[in-house]
Amino acid sequence: MSAVKKPELEMEPQAGSEALPDGTDLLGDQFKIERPLSNGGFGITYLARDNFLGRDVVIKECYPEVFCRREGKNVLVRSNQHTEKYRAIVEMFMREARSIAKLRHPNIVGVHRIFEDNETAYMVLDLIHGRDLLSVIREERHRLTPDQVKEILIKVLDAVDLVHQNDLLHRDISPDNILLDKWGNPVLIDFGAAREEASRETRAVSSVLVVKDGYSPQEFYFAGSKQGPSSDIYALGATFYHLISGEAPPNSQTRMAEFAGNNPDPCEPLAGRFPEYDDVFLEAIDKAMQILPKARIQSAREWMHLINSEEERVKPLKPRAKADLGKVLTRLVSETNEYVLNSEPRATKDLPPLPLPVKKVNSKPEWADEFNRETSEKSSDGGAGDSKRNTSQPQPGRLAVPEPTRKRGILAWFGKA
Repeated sequence: MSAVKKPELEMEPQAGSEALPDGTDLLGDQFKIERPLSNGGFGITYLARDNFLGRDVVIKECYPEVFCRREGKNVLVRSNQHTEKYRAIVEMFMREARSIAKLRHPNIVGVHRIFEDNETAYMVLDLIHGRDLLSVIREERHRLTPDQVKEILIKVLDAVDLVHQNDLLHRDISPDNILLDKWGNPVLIDFGAAREEASRETRAVSSVLVVKDGYSPQEFYFAGSKQGPSSDIYALGATFYHLISGEAPPNSQTRMAEFAGNNPDPCEPLAGRFPEYDDVFLEAIDKAMQILPKARIQSAREWMHLINSEEERVKPLKPRAKADLGKVLTRLVSETNEYVLNSEPRATKDLPPLPLPVKKVNSKPEWADEFNRETSEKSSDGGAGDSKRNTSQPQPGRLAVPEPTRKRGILAWFGKA
């Protein structure tokens, strides 16, 4: 997949190109080709107009030039023996485009539509005005600071991680396929859709369609070789090697030949050569560019972990020792009490206390009347020795209790034997 860079808008189409002529309509009259932007071994990219939405877009045409040729607007195979292979590439181009369209990431170019026309397939992409990292490398006035380089790499790694999580590979990471938009935000463009199918061909064919010298890992040079996330990791490392050093790394095939002959690696490591960069940051790029896939960084996530400083990493919580549990509880109780006390409304402290509920008590207990009557009897009888009074019959107002069993005074109530 691709996007547009400002210098390309001013380029003239290449003479003899297999690109469609300016003004060509696609999908009826929905899109109109304004001009070709670039022509690679696998596809042709155009600046186009979406007539339905009234906006400029980028359209990439599936055009594996080894297998096909142009006849009018149509794309035809060069030989009947390539028909099956060509159709497999077109199908994979469309299938991978649909998968990439599902990736929602600020650092991955958006795919808006995929369609078939002129016996081939087309992809409609975002139009991004910006400059790629290759132009940054070539123009001294656009040099980036180490902090900017690190920020760009981390964002691209996050995008690559999403690609790999969806079981996809980019297969064409290089400085010209990472754009910086007008805000300096990196955008990964020009996925090598269907290159996996092309890489199963002969070495000559696969090298035309898949390989980009200086950035492609050595496994891209062999038809049918195993490719994986570490293949993209190598290409991304080579891209930032070029960005930092100003020199493209040596061809991985040359490096492999020297490695097989036990000779020194012609690719000089970055670590120790650029004091403005952190050594850990440079060592990670060197590791990403190891010749053997198993010796490289294996994932974008692992790479991000390596270059993030201790302060930037999320630190796991460590539980306190059991011996401190009592202290923790005591502190929590103390803090809670202090909070509660300090949270009481101040105005209530000045209010008078509420009166206690008063229990209603009878003014004269029941025994008092009887006690008073007995006291009055004793006073009128003239003492306990008055034998003339007949006590066998109760008198009005007196208790009908035999004399021997009665006690005098308050003892009758509180002093029973």
